[in-house]
Amino acid sequence: MIIRKILLATGVAALMSTPAWAVPGKGAEHNGGHHGKHGSGQSDNPTTGKDGNPGRSHRCTPHRVGYVAAGMLVSDTLTKNADGTYSGTLVVKVTHTNHHAAADNEKEVTYTLTNARLTFAVSDVNKDGSVGTDDLVAGDRTHLTGRITRLHHNCNQTEFKATTTIGHVVFHEPKPPVSKP
Repeated sequence: MIIRKILLATGVAALMSTPAWAVPGKGAEHNGGHHGKHGSGQSDNPTTGKDGNPGRSHRCTPHRVGYVAAGMLVSDTLTKNADGTYSGTLVVKVTHTNHHAAADNEKEVTYTLTNARLTFAVSDVNKDGSVGTDDLVAGDRTHLTGRITRLHHNCNQTEFKATTTIGHVVFHEPKPPVSKP
């Protein structure tokens, strides 16, 4: 039993003291040598590189990022779906955005909504007992959140068109005018 423990401890010490470059392993053709086509590190298949790993970066594929915009309602043609979501168009005079939505800042933008959630923080204007799209008026504060596709700035943008998907819209009444003393 003692001999077994001594042999095990000796073997572990020998392995730990051996430098990584001295450990036998793959040859130069797998470790820093020439690969695939013309030494480029890529295989003949354009979608896979050496050892079956992806051959191309995912950097130049469209990614979905957060889109946030806010402004004043101009008009809407929203209808309620059976599941409680809304679809239609919404025209907003955008006054604030996050950096992903910066291209829409200070513009009048028409959003096409499909199955979007709406939150109404407005009063019952038409006094029908419920708050909905029929209570929205031009000038209501509108806050939109969703996703937009984007490409890395170093990628070829010629055929790329960003798509915006709005998932949630919140409506607030306009702020009361501030009286100056």
